[in-house]
Amino acid sequence: MSSWVFLLLFVTLSSADHSRQNGCSRTVDVAIIGAGPSGAYSAYKLRDAKKAVEVFEFSNRVGGRLYTTTLPNAPGLLLEAGGMRFIPEVHVRVEELSKALGLTKEPFTLNHGNSANALYYLRGRTLTSAQVSGGDVPYNLSPEEKANQGRLFRYYLEKMTGYNGTQVTQDILMQLKLADGRYMYKVPFDEAFDTVATSEGKAFLRAIARFEFVGAPDTSPLPIFENNLGPDSGDFVVQTIKEGMNAIPVKLIDKFLQANKGHKLNLNRRLVSIRKWQDSYVLELVHTNTQNGYTFEMLGRDLVCAGKVILAVPKFALKKIDWSPLRDKRVDDAINAVREVPVSKVFMTFSRPWWLESAPHASSVMFSDQAFSQAYDFGRSNVTGVYALLASYADDSKSSRLLALNTKGNLLAGSAPGAQRVKTPMAEQLLTDLAKAYGMKRDQIPAPLTSLSQFWVSYPFGCGFVVWRAGYRYDDVISTVQHPSLTDDVFVVGADYTKGYRVGWSEGALSTVDRVFSLYFN
Repeated sequence: MSSWVFLLLFVTLSSADHSRQNGCSRTVDVAIIGAGPSGAYSAYKLRDAKKAVEVFEFSNRVGGRLYTTTLPNAPGLLLEAGGMRFIPEVHVRVEELSKALGLTKEPFTLNHGNSANALYYLRGRTLTSAQVSGGDVPYNLSPEEKANQGRLFRYYLEKMTGYNGTQVTQDILMQLKLADGRYMYKVPFDEAFDTVATSEGKAFLRAIARFEFVGAPDTSPLPIFENNLGPDSGDFVVQTIKEGMNAIPVKLIDKFLQANKGHKLNLNRRLVSIRKWQDSYVLELVHTNTQNGYTFEMLGRDLVCAGKVILAVPKFALKKIDWSPLRDKRVDDAINAVREVPVSKVFMTFSRPWWLESAPHASSVMFSDQAFSQAYDFGRSNVTGVYALLASYADDSKSSRLLALNTKGNLLAGSAPGAQRVKTPMAEQLLTDLAKAYGMKRDQIPAPLTSLSQFWVSYPFGCGFVVWRAGYRYDDVISTVQHPSLTDDVFVVGADYTKGYRVGWSEGALSTVDRVFSLYFN
């Protein structure tokens, strides 16, 4: 027997013996938990490694919170139930990957809130973008606030901290102080804004910020400035992926699997616990099954030994993993630096695009203080000719109220089944509010032909995105969460633990992977 054959046999037998001692079915070099953007990107970065790498995904699909779907009467019309857009000039990783994967980008409906076509329905009035910036609005602003109506975010930042520089980066914001000497990041949103804004000014600011979560009591004031004044806030041509946003993680996983026959993707597995055994980690995985969008646990369990573990999971799932370092007070406090924000989307199709015909309020984009926060025209099916509307993109308590409505009454005619169902009470609330916003009578809106919903509240996500709480430094939290135990080769990646407002973007998820790999992987 040649020496290399003997060595190969020895390594194989040693690995098998190692697995048997732990009760493991097999041993892998790297186990990646989660097949969303960060898990798929982690796998992609390891595609050429001469190692056995396996990805374990809770549900039956790749993509996580990038979830492109369709309705049966609108084939070819892709609906983004999760992340739906990116800014090439700012989200450079998404841009580079889309090119490397051979995907096609195309302009999204809205230029990041700066489109002149966008309308706002606030306190019973429909306003144009020009009116919001400098016209009459239904808010009793102070004379000073009124004079700065078109630059309200910058005005409040200047008045709050004295900073009037042109650049508003995360690092700069982290260094700014209030007049009383406290760092702005340490002060909750309401307390910080109460030093410079009237109650009406603050209400108007929250309304034009387009997301409800920005004003939560324990929220840091930094994300609202980052989103509206930072690098993401320019008048960019916002893009989407023609093949669907979830084509990014799907293609990443495909490239990973094609690169090495030893790489594997395991769908319908949930990580329950991690325990250390000598120089490896024993992962306990429960088998799951997915039916009609619901994923539930089965009786089967599997033990897998891994040399390194990448937890590409949101905060909600991270806190449910039984691994002792996650219970450490220092780590637990860092994990709780962000708060989960419920998010939902409701799509409907119609025989005609009534939202584009509702003169004088016709618009492809509507923001409101009603049950829906945002509504978008999603185009026309080239196959059947029906038109799609994202009838509601809502967050926080608005999303929670819609979810409560969606547990009552009968299924709406044409609704998707299972987890994506739309029930009549929720649909009626949304259509009533849309009629008000577009200046129509309720009976002028035709009945939806089909519909579907996506509520980002269940395991493993627990939310659509997170928001940073006041009092936490980004870098301190990120370094702690991404490597919870300094003596273990277990790492955390994903959008929930990236800087500031980047938690709401795929770019944030990808950036955490690059950071972990640059520090801990050769």
